[in-house]
Amino acid sequence: MDFLAPPPPWAHAFADAGFTVLSSERLATPLSGVDTSVLTQGEWREIRFYGITTVGGVLFNALD
Repeated sequence: MDFLAPPPPWAHAFADAGFTVLSSERLATPLSGVDTSVLTQGEWREIRFYGITTVGGVLFNALD
């Protein structure tokens, strides 16, 4: 999954609404580089099944 760098011009609308717009670098961060302790066994099963390897892949539900 590829993400735009920098975020598209309309991304400011989310920031203005109080959301954090993540950089493409952060979205591409390998799961091995973040704390994944909150993920359940079922979520890990799906992550492994679909070969998800990045934060962005999990956040944007690449499992479906």
